[in-house]
Amino acid sequence: MTADIKDRKDIVQNGFGVLDGYPQNVTVIRTKRKESLGQKFTSCRWVIGYLCCAATFSQSAIRQLIGMATVCMTLHSSLEDPKNGTIKDNLNSTQNGSCPLTDQEAEFTWSSEFEGTVLASFNFGFIASPILGGYVAGYFGGKRVIAVALVIGALSTVLTPVSVRANRLLLVFMRVTAGLVMGAVDPSIQYLWSKWAPIYEKSQLTACSFSGLSIAGITTFLVSGYLCTIQLDNGWPFIFYVFGGFALLLLGPWLYFVYDSPEQHPRIKLEEVKYINHGKTTNSSKMNKPPWSKIIKSMPFWAIVVAHINHGWTTTWVLAYLPKYLKNILLFSVREDGILSSAAFAGPLLSSLLCGYSSDWLIRKRFFSTGTVRKIYQGIGCVGCSACFFAISFLDHNSRALAVGLLIVALFFQQFTTVAFRINHLDIAPRYAGVLMGITITIAMLAALSAPFITSAIITDGTQMEWQHVFWIVAALNVIGGVFYVIFAKGDVQSWANEVIIETIDPPMKEPIVKANGIYEQLELPSYSEVIVERGFDNPNFTKTDEKKPDSFHDESSIYEESSTKL
Repeated sequence: MTADIKDRKDIVQNGFGVLDGYPQNVTVIRTKRKESLGQKFTSCRWVIGYLCCAATFSQSAIRQLIGMATVCMTLHSSLEDPKNGTIKDNLNSTQNGSCPLTDQEAEFTWSSEFEGTVLASFNFGFIASPILGGYVAGYFGGKRVIAVALVIGALSTVLTPVSVRANRLLLVFMRVTAGLVMGAVDPSIQYLWSKWAPIYEKSQLTACSFSGLSIAGITTFLVSGYLCTIQLDNGWPFIFYVFGGFALLLLGPWLYFVYDSPEQHPRIKLEEVKYINHGKTTNSSKMNKPPWSKIIKSMPFWAIVVAHINHGWTTTWVLAYLPKYLKNILLFSVREDGILSSAAFAGPLLSSLLCGYSSDWLIRKRFFSTGTVRKIYQGIGCVGCSACFFAISFLDHNSRALAVGLLIVALFFQQFTTVAFRINHLDIAPRYAGVLMGITITIAMLAALSAPFITSAIITDGTQMEWQHVFWIVAALNVIGGVFYVIFAKGDVQSWANEVIIETIDPPMKEPIVKANGIYEQLELPSYSEVIVERGFDNPNFTKTDEKKPDSFHDESSIYEESSTKL
């Protein structure tokens, strides 16, 4: 029997886990009811992760689609109708001896300056809402905030074609509106994970949530490239209809499956509530006023800010100008442009999933501290991305296969930072994670506003040399962001973010202990009253019989290893 028990359970010997009233030399067996993979990936928290992924997909798709849409809608020309920017004669022109910008007749022609405004207009709205979104999520919950963002963002996207045909300035207005509401998505997701993420699944769930950005990169460019070739209504309006419509369809599942905390979820199992809260310090009250003076003086906070600026500038530039670079410098057709722009985001998708699991594994196994793991992934991501962009700057259409390969690798490395700075808010200040995410996003987007304008100013003639200078700027920013983060980032809760009212949810000390063949076996799980009653909330869907269900699960070995030192 002893051998069987050892096969199933962690053993804490002698100096560890000694209980009052028991001899010093006893062996305490800690019972594990391990969650299966099926239970894990169909659990309530992971369903929310999938829907957060869909939400970031919608956010990013609505943001990205304008890059390919403008390629399909416009020709670069100095000729512009001052009233609405349309061309009365269908033209098929070239620029500086390059291939035509589109394979179809263009419906609009805009100056380079106005095109830069269109590409940046989403960001104009985006920067105004993350801080407010973080605050609102802290008081009213992330579920409502994201639901409102999906509705307004979808409608403003679906109505864009008819708006731009009425007046080109309405295109800017619609893009600003979409950015305004979608800017609240990221801090609201961060708020949700401050309540829903177990201590050793933060990276995995965050990576799952933000993998929607990479999926959007793949899908948006790929689908948009084909939608542009539709003969009906010039094709390009379907870009807005398809991705705006998806956001509307997402609203139903979001409202049904997502709740602001495990305790509010009517269909969650008690065992999952225990697992999510195990070993965490939580505050059941609403968010208090952040200590702004201490936050401003915190270098770990500024490390996240600088890293976010670097990531935001690079991402904004890639989303806005990757199709143009593939078209004008590497000389791909519109359809090839869409396919290759999409392929570039396959690397980040794979990277985010691998990094999410591996970073949690390194922390769980205690190979490195949380802060060190964050720095490792940020450093690798920034340096690798910088090296690839620098190498691409020397390539032209004669080496376009290599250039596309390096683009994929560059974005693969950049996604390493998803489990570094992007999740670091939850490490240093879990109670203020939503608001801090809002602040860093706002600062990053303010800086990223310069990306389209700087790029437009540099590539006035569209030569390979001009594009080379842009790649050098992107490479330098990645190095600066990586070095600053590695020096100043931290992985533990900062003093200014400590809870005022702390409830540590850990295995209770006074549970029945069963003696079998001289070995004491301690039951692990907190009781129903400790998890439900003493925490001050009531969920009628939970009953004590839930604790006795044979299919219940609990925790991975790492959680018990963490708790064993507290016995």
